[in-house]
Amino acid sequence: MDRFNNMFEQVLILGILILLGGSRNLQTAVYLAASLIIISLILRGFSSLLNRDKLAGAHWVLFLALGISLSYSAYLISAVMYPEIYQYSGMYILLIGVTPLTYYGCKTEVSMGGLWKRLNIFFISIVLVSFFRELLGFGSVLGRSFFEVGFAPLGSFEGTPGAFIILGTLWLIVRKLLSVNIISDTIFELEEGAQSE
Repeated sequence: MDRFNNMFEQVLILGILILLGGSRNLQTAVYLAASLIIISLILRGFSSLLNRDKLAGAHWVLFLALGISLSYSAYLISAVMYPEIYQYSGMYILLIGVTPLTYYGCKTEVSMGGLWKRLNIFFISIVLVSFFRELLGFGSVLGRSFFEVGFAPLGSFEGTPGAFIILGTLWLIVRKLLSVNIISDTIFELEEGAQSE
């Protein structure tokens, strides 16, 4: 049985740590998404240069070490350039280093086009989740505060449960649109061989 029915679901599962925790607000979401995308592309380039036949199974140790090092670098950069992101979402920047989506492009059977589609889906998803969390919960959009922290029931969108609600709603909407053929499932279809991963 397939683990994921389409690429959208796959991206949500493989990037759920960052999607739930890194969508505190638009600025944080964009920073984390950009960091994950850059790190993924660096690892993709690294994997294409690496002689994995000689290293056998040990190449994943190198990928993980490099990925964690890069995420820690992004963490330190945020501390200097974006202290608010560092203060509230530093842990999620570090989690980029252990998020499976970060390493997806290192697989030999995944094309660059397939990786790029997943990264685009991830970027759009985290921005949408962060936008609605700001709008419904605790943040501000374009400098205007809509609801104060703790304002029931919308204040519940401040934490990870709120992000989960929005992400789940987004998933249900996409599922519904696919079922009634309003959007084509070909834009989310998995690459050949990816369904049995």
